[in-house]
Amino acid sequence: MTPAATAADLALRPATLDDAELAADLVTEARPRDPTDPVLLRYHWEHPWDDSVWVRLIASLGGRDVGLCALNHPRDWARMPERYARLQVELLASRRSPERLDALFAAAEADAASAGALRASTWAWEDDAAKIAAAYARGFREERRERFWELDLRERREELERMSDASRRRMREQGIAVLTLDRDGDPDRYRKLWAMSNEAQDDVPTTVPHTTPPLESFVTSLRSPGLREDRIWIARAGEEVVGVSMLEYPPVRGVVQTDWTGTARRIRGRGVARALKCETLVQAIALGVDRVRTDNDSRNAPILHLNETMGYRPAGEMVQLLKELARS
Repeated sequence: MTPAATAADLALRPATLDDAELAADLVTEARPRDPTDPVLLRYHWEHPWDDSVWVRLIASLGGRDVGLCALNHPRDWARMPERYARLQVELLASRRSPERLDALFAAAEADAASAGALRASTWAWEDDAAKIAAAYARGFREERRERFWELDLRERREELERMSDASRRRMREQGIAVLTLDRDGDPDRYRKLWAMSNEAQDDVPTTVPHTTPPLESFVTSLRSPGLREDRIWIARAGEEVVGVSMLEYPPVRGVVQTDWTGTARRIRGRGVARALKCETLVQAIALGVDRVRTDNDSRNAPILHLNETMGYRPAGEMVQLLKELARS
């Protein structure tokens, strides 16, 4: 998109890193019960998880910044022959209208198509009727859902401590070591953790194919302001890293939530994911956290079952919408 552009009566300009705070405010206004941390968002903008290409535009009305229009896609389409681009549209509630939402979607779609995308994906909270209606009007259709959960740590403290003790015994019996990343002296630990995480990520149900992050990007993601190596729990079986679970602690605002939990294929069914999640939760309790959140694909039966048995309660769903883009 050119530096000066419009969408309906909105003026669009390229976003800078300094606009991350505005974007966090926009997303928070749309979902106040699940605030977005501006420090974390800026870090994620600066360090894309999978080394993808991002285009972000700030929408203004009468000189006031009121919205965000963004898209991302793989840097090399050979990594995703299906050619999906992920779109994001946000507008202040007081400035929302079907015409403006439509125009922002149209701008993002046009940029995606010009970059070579053949399909577009976007997400909306299930109760965001206006955004879903705008997407449907442009030809998007629901594909799948992401289920969100919340766990009351004060209410479940004793049960979680008992579950953690049982999991520790089970891990000892199997010869599996559970420890924080900062205590692991293996000089090859990051590469092993990266390789195991890639294997686990490949097994998460999805429509838009996963793309493997470069090792450097993966390590950079572990240095997010919301993560610390003494709060990243890993499982080791001999020389192998076979599992990981970590909570992200927002430095400014928001709820502590699961950043990632994954296990190696060969170790599944042996309680490793539960043991790791228990350690993150017991640690959070010791740090004074009262509740945590997590989210999972609604068709990921094993992790959904694990959440339910640990006492997580449903906290809403996000809808993924897909569309075929016109080919030039």
